[in-house]
Amino acid sequence: MSCSFVNPIVDKPRVLVRAALGFCLLLSPAGYAQQFHPLRIRILNAKTNKPITDERLNVALRVDQIGSVSMATDKNGIILVDTGQATTIRILANMYADCRPRGELYTDYSIATVMKSGITTGNLCGGNATAKPGEIVLYEVPKTFIPAYPAPPLPPPPHSDENPHGPPNE
Repeated sequence: MSCSFVNPIVDKPRVLVRAALGFCLLLSPAGYAQQFHPLRIRILNAKTNKPITDERLNVALRVDQIGSVSMATDKNGIILVDTGQATTIRILANMYADCRPRGELYTDYSIATVMKSGITTGNLCGGNATAKPGEIVLYEVPKTFIPAYPAPPLPPPPHSDENPHGPPNE
């Protein structure tokens, strides 16, 4: 029968080595990845101020990239974006109507500003929310508005230029 014994003098270097390895893992790139905070885009319905959960926003990060990528919202109306080395971001509505003023639609937002203080985009449709640091708040409304016209216009009179095949004027 063998008996195991822990010698504190012999095992102390092993404990120090394990502690040093743990500290190195914290400083490794994998440790940095755990501390990474992505940019958040929060999409809200301007009429109800509730999250939009089924949007596929067009997102373009600007370094040298020209195109955009369609990114889906999660159940909280949020899109997480890994900005990499990009300095600006452009977002465009896809399946909903954007509530920003026309002049702001194609704006490149500074990623540094978003990360520092957050950006709430312009909103012509109503609703109110304040962006947190690291977040862009975008307001949208469903594309369900179809204007109703009172009555169709009358057909052109038979003697007009718009109806050259009508009976001749006598």
